Formats: sequence, structure tokens, C-alpha cells
Amino acid sequence: MTQAATHDLANCEKAPIHTPGAIQPDGLLLVLDHENFNILQVSDNTNAWLGLQTEQLLGQPLTEILGKQLQGFLKEVLSFPPNYQPTLKPIQYQDQGFVLRGHHNAGGILVEMEPLPEDDQLLTYRLFTQLNNFFHELELTHDPDRLLKMAARLICQTTGHESVMVYKFDADWNGQIIIEDRADGQQRFLGHHFPASDIPAQARRLYRINRVRRISNANYTPVPLVPENNPLTGELDMTYTQLRSVSPVHLEYMRNMGTASSLTMSLMPDGHLWGMIVCHGDQPNYLSQPVRTFCKMVSQLVSENLQLALNRQFNHQMTRLGRAIDQFNAPFQAAFDLEEALGGLENLLAPFECDAIFLRLDGVFYHYGQCLDATEMQSLRNAVRHQTHAGMAYSEHLPKEYLGKADWICGYLFLPLAHTGDEYLVFLRKERPREISWAGEPAEAETRISPRQSFTAWKEQVRGQSLPWERHHRAAASRLRRAINLRMASEMTLLRQHDAEMAHLATHDALTGLPNRLLVDDRLERSLAKARRERGAVALLFVDLDGFKPINDQYGHDTGDAILCLIAGRLSQIIRESDTFARLGGDEFVFIITGFASQSTTLFGAETLACKLLQALETPFTVKGQDFQVGASIGIALYPFDSDDPSELIHKADQAMYTVKETGRSNYHFYADGHP
Repeated sequence: MTQAATHDLANCEKAPIHTPGAIQPDGLLLVLDHENFNILQVSDNTNAWLGLQTEQLLGQPLTEILGKQLQGFLKEVLSFPPNYQPTLKPIQYQDQGFVLRGHHNAGGILVEMEPLPEDDQLLTYRLFTQLNNFFHELELTHDPDRLLKMAARLICQTTGHESVMVYKFDADWNGQIIIEDRADGQQRFLGHHFPASDIPAQARRLYRINRVRRISNANYTPVPLVPENNPLTGELDMTYTQLRSVSPVHLEYMRNMGTASSLTMSLMPDGHLWGMIVCHGDQPNYLSQPVRTFCKMVSQLVSENLQLALNRQFNHQMTRLGRAIDQFNAPFQAAFDLEEALGGLENLLAPFECDAIFLRLDGVFYHYGQCLDATEMQSLRNAVRHQTHAGMAYSEHLPKEYLGKADWICGYLFLPLAHTGDEYLVFLRKERPREISWAGEPAEAETRISPRQSFTAWKEQVRGQSLPWERHHRAAASRLRRAINLRMASEMTLLRQHDAEMAHLATHDALTGLPNRLLVDDRLERSLAKARRERGAVALLFVDLDGFKPINDQYGHDTGDAILCLIAGRLSQIIRESDTFARLGGDEFVFIITGFASQSTTLFGAETLACKLLQALETPFTVKGQDFQVGASIGIALYPFDSDDPSELIHKADQAMYTVKETGRSNYHFYADGHP
């Protein structure tokens, strides 16, 4: 890709598509001031809908135009937070039924107005009947594919679009059509992949917020707002409006596909953008508000049931892998000879779908499956050790610095056995060449600023990748690591059963005296097991210090260590005796708080502790007569609402912490609130 193309694509990623200054012509938009409900801006098509020119409306109270009964509606809109999901209200104006959608932000109260169909009551009855039937089908459906096919068929029948597809994102935001339901029975895009550049980051952000997006006619002429600039904010944020005009690039993209109309519904199991239901029409197709509301309800039902189906699928896979680990673990814990006990790892190659398992314990290498030189293994370990997050590193391809150093390795799942030291567990996979069918050549899509002209299937031979490490592989690997650590801790206890201090060192941080990663794993697993039995909840706070590294670099490790000890002492006074405060290593800490009975009490308890931690760190730490200021970025994940797996819970809290790092630091963030 040329430097100019890269620069243009970067600018395209930042395009302000939420402030187009225009709407689609399916209705009109009125922007009101917050106090008197006077009209500040209107779309330049009011004459067509209301029989009034824009100059007749500007400065007038909306209640004088559409009726004083709107006073209550507008006050209700203002009762919600800014940029809250729009409030709906049906009205009559000059013998025509309309629906109003209202929300507010810094630019004013945004009121969208669209016509209702003449047979509104009959249509609503028909839609609720379909929704009722769909509910009954959901009760009998546990398979994700069947669920999505049912939804695609229902949406196709309801909207009248010629094609309904389910589009799934991968880890790099490339998309794949995994289901296609067409009125003509053909399958034009099924199995095809689309590059991430087709739906850039700012568009994905809007799909997370505004979960139903329609374009009635790809050839529409945008209707500008009058005046062009909002009197309060200049540019008007139209993120939550359904009439918002879309990017000309996207309209050209649709026309190049031969699509005249579209409807897109976000699928967000667990609150994250997993994929979309995408409808394409060969002809313009206006869908009224009742139909779009129906589609939104269907997509929300599908999202919730998709999460349940994916969880069932994960639990089934974990049961299979868990059974294999249990068969290894029972003799492993009981055997006297360690090398003999580890021999059972050979039987885990097939369940983990890997070609080799490599283990380093107490300076000794153990390997099972395809051979690998210990020097090569150390080279791989050095290449990936700094990529670990939440206790592991994994990839389907090798890091660049390791390429060419091993003949057969391609994918790896690397798990340190302890935060310090050089002991680790690694699963290795061979290359698995595969063929990907792209809807058009992806290289073209990545270098063109205007949409590509062709969507003809283009085959790519993908080399240098293994099978992906799925969620169940990673969770089961963490479980195996805990089993190995437990055996090693048991051996340590037996060897030093008369030395309580050494046993304490095995499970506590040598510098601060806080519990270490080994003890965190054990206590977290016990806390989750107790909560599972009692149907309770647990909160995990992942804390990373802000501003500590520059102090450590400038004033030395002695000063840094002294600050860490002061932090440990101060924060230890905040938590209850029943909770756990641990140091993972470096400037990373974890809090495990328990004893909650509901999601609301867990949220409140976690938020209260996070605020106390931030407040405690506001007071500087004094070392050798000098004051040092340290803050903290805090990520929060909740059991069972974010995950029921200990390692996954730590990983999600870590992800939430990085969200704080990226958005200002010295704050806290719940994983369930999503990521930018």
C-alpha cells in the first residue's frame, strides 16, 4: 500500500459520519432548544411533510405547530440522560398519522418525524403475532446456526427484502457471511469474506449504539439542515437519529453491489458487537417505524439467545476438554515421580487439537508430541513472553522475530506458570493451509478510497497460520496450568512442611507480602465455586498503576519498591478481611471481593471500592523526604455476568483496565460497558 493511500485510509477511518448535516428524505428532523422548545434547525423538506416552509418554522415553539399535547412528550425526553435511546410517540397531523422519535444532546432536542402506515393497527397485530410465534420457536432452539437461520427467514418474510444475511466479525474485524436467505433461493455471498475496511471503526461504533440502521433508497438525495450550523454546537451530533444521512462512500458501495435498499441490525451477545443481520433489496424499500421496531426486538431476542447458545456450546466443549484434563490430573497429583506423572500430557494432544506440548519446570524441559529443540523453544518463549495478557499469549502465526527458526511450528498458546521465574507451559500447532473466498479482492479494498467496483468471488490461499485458539482451548489450558501449579505447590509444601515461612513465600509476593498470582488463582477459583453454590456474585478489580514506571526509571528500583510497599499498606486498609488484595507483579494488583447476591449490589460494591482506591491514591507517597504521585487505571469484571471462568474473568478485567489507559487514566471501567 502506498504512503498516500495509507494516509487517506487513516483519514477515512476518522470521518465524522455522525455529523453529516443532512437526513434521508423518509421523514423530517426538527431540533429544539431545551427550555422553550423553539425550533433551532429543521430539515429542508418541511413543506413536503407539513405544508410549511422552513422560515415559517425557525424560532417557533414546536408545540404551536404540532399541538400543546407534545409538552409532556418533550419533558419526558428531557427526563432521560443525554444521548439516551430515543422516546417514541404517535401523533396525528392534518389527517396523517406520524411517529415522533425524540432524544436530546448538547445541540438541542432532536425530534424525528416519520409517517405511519394507514393500516397501522393491522400491521402491529400481524407483527406481534409473528413475534409470539418466534418466541415459541426460540424455546425449542439451542443451536446457534439454527437460531440465526430462523431469524434470517423471519426478517426476510417481514421486510420484503430479496436477501437477508448474517455477517459475523472475526478477531481482526474482517467479516464473513455465515447465513444467507434469499427469496430466489440462490446464495450469492454465502461463505464470502469482507475486509475490515468495508466497515471501519467509526461505523462499528455507531452500530454498537444505534442497533437498527436502514437505507430506503441508495439513490436518495440528502436533505440538508437549515441553518447548516447548529446554533449551540456548530456541528450537530446525529448519532442516535435513524434518519441520519449516510456516507456517500457507503451509498456508492451499495450501488456497486447492486443493492437499492438495506436494513442492518446489530447482534450483540454479551454486549459486544459479534455480527449483524443485513438485509439487501433490489428495489427501494421503505420500512415504517413499527416494522423497524419489530426487527429491533427480533435482533435483541436473537442476541440474548445467541449468547445462551454460545455458552451452551462452550460448556459442551469445556466438558469434553475437562474430562480429558481430569483423566490426566488424578494420577498426576497422586504419582510420586514427577516425570512419570507428566507422561499423561501425551494424551492431551488430541483434545487440545495440537501437535506438541512443551513444559519447563525447575529448569528441566519436558516435551510431548512432535519434537522441538529446547533452544528453539527458548527462542519462542523470548519472542512471546512480553505479549502476555491476563496470564497467556496466543496466536495462529509466529512473531516476525521468530520466523525461520523452526521448521514446523506455526501457532502457539503460551502460559507462564508463575509471574516470575522461567517456568511455562506451551501448546504448539502446525500450519493449516486454507482457502478463503473474498467478495472481491481485499488488496483492492484496502488501497482504494472509493468503494471497489467488483464483488466477484476471489480465492486467497492462506499460508503461515494454524487453527485458531478458541475460547475453550484457552480456558482449558488455564485449568491445566492450575493443576500443574497445584502439584508443584503440594510438593513444595511436603518438602518444606516444617518451614512455614518458605510455604508462605510460595504463595505471597516477596516485596509487599501480598498474595501472589498462584494464591490469586486458588482464591478466585474458590470464590467462584462458593458463589456458584450460593447463586451469588463476585467482582474482580484489575489495577495498573499510572505514573509508576517513570518514577522507577528515574529514581531507581529501591525508590520504586518502597512506593509499592507503601501502596500495598495503604490499600490493604480499605478492603474487608474476607476479600483478597494481591500483587500480580510489577505495578499490577488484583482485588477479589465477594458476598454479593445480585448484579446491582455487585456493581455498587465494585464501584464503591474503585472510588475508595482512587481516593486513597490521591495523597502522595513520601520516600526519602520526597513526595511521589501515583494514580491507577482500574478494570472491573463481574462473575457470573461477564464470565464464569477464572482466567477469562481476569482477562476481561485486564481488557477493561486498558480501556481506562486509552481514555484518560486514573479512573475505572466495567468490562460490560464495552470498549472504544
